[in-house]
Amino acid sequence: MRVQPSFDGDAPSATDQLMFAMAMATEVVRTVGSDEIEIVTLTRGRICLQPTVITRGEQIARVLGCESPLDHRMFVPGHTLWTGERAGLEVQVRSALRQVVAR
Repeated sequence: MRVQPSFDGDAPSATDQLMFAMAMATEVVRTVGSDEIEIVTLTRGRICLQPTVITRGEQIARVLGCESPLDHRMFVPGHTLWTGERAGLEVQVRSALRQVVAR
């Protein structure tokens, strides 16, 4: 299923934006498989996913085209938030904290 915004003329209403984000969240969950996603949080401009198995987060992020990592080392437990964009919405996927190797 391909989702396209159906905004007529002027700027989309808050309801249109939210409905579009919900439709895109549905498409994203279908893309990676509903068994892979535990929590979906969304706003009018953002979809946030938490995988059922946090160590699969990076793989899920890559499937969705999220290639910008942000490591949160100060949180306990630490985690990496992968971000990208899909159909004009920011997509974030939480994953286990990356182990960056210094060169």
